[in-house]
Amino acid sequence: MFKRIFAFSAALIIFLSVGSAYVQGQDCSAASAIVLDAASGEILYEKNIFAERSMASTTKIMTALIACESGGLDSIVNITDDMVNTVGTSLGLRSGDSISLYDLVVGMLLASGNDAANSTAVYLAGSVENFAKMMNEKAVSLGMEHTRFVTPSGLDEGNHHSCAYDMAVLTAAALENEIFASVCRAQSMEITISGKKQTLYNHNKLLYQIDGCIGVKTGFTSKAGRCLVSAVRKNGYTMICVTLNDGDDWNDHKKLLAQCEKSYGRKSVEGKVSINIVGAGKNTLAAEYKKEISVVNPQYLTVEVYHFPFIYAPISVGDEVGEAVIKYKDREIARVAVVAGESVNYYAKQK
Repeated sequence: MFKRIFAFSAALIIFLSVGSAYVQGQDCSAASAIVLDAASGEILYEKNIFAERSMASTTKIMTALIACESGGLDSIVNITDDMVNTVGTSLGLRSGDSISLYDLVVGMLLASGNDAANSTAVYLAGSVENFAKMMNEKAVSLGMEHTRFVTPSGLDEGNHHSCAYDMAVLTAAALENEIFASVCRAQSMEITISGKKQTLYNHNKLLYQIDGCIGVKTGFTSKAGRCLVSAVRKNGYTMICVTLNDGDDWNDHKKLLAQCEKSYGRKSVEGKVSINIVGAGKNTLAAEYKKEISVVNPQYLTVEVYHFPFIYAPISVGDEVGEAVIKYKDREIARVAVVAGESVNYYAKQK
């Protein structure tokens, strides 16, 4: 929107002191675990985060995200035999049923329906195998280097695996999709199968137990063990916790998220800008920006300011005249408007 005029570093940011970004002296029962700040990608806690393991139904995060990005959630899916040729948790779909693609997303995220995941895969790609290719292409685009998808449901077949870090990265991307985010945080939702309505309840009990919990997905197979992906959003930040093969996952998530919350400090990011103005009795306009953010390791913050080379009078206090992009280690985490700090009237020269 605005022409880039200059960028400057964190020298103009007011910092408050903050402790270490990493949780010290904590352990959990999981074979692999991570807590990740979604905006910055900062790792707040880690344990064997790149170890490749089965991830059970947390796989459905990818399946649901692809469906949400397909643009066809209102489409009606006519269920066929190959769509419901699966085992495990189920919505009870039968060949001949009809259901919207949106309701299939609800069914796989809340009730973990393997038939919902398979039906989504076959509908969108023609077969489970073709859909797995889509999943792996998406994984590559997200930088998931330790992941290989074989099934859309998370059932263990072939070399189906991921790691805690990759699943956290996937979840951060999925939560940016508003539809995905709205479904996975719902405690219950109503779906319609062949004209009959039914209510589904979310398997993730952390939604009821942790303040600010917004999802995301449970999972279990005998090979993977208990797997859990959760996310908490409050005070302007989002934390993602992933545990793989964890017999005490509910308690571990509560403990790790509570401890990692202490890593954040509230920061005031502010600055002043002088912008050339035309048609006024002065040459420059005083502008400013300010935003409160929650962040870890504030020394990595920088700000880039964008605005037009000049603006025309009249201008009123509070008018938006630019934009400040706040970055953490060169990764955008927030934007804030640059606004006029004064009113400037149009000045007509006397002849």
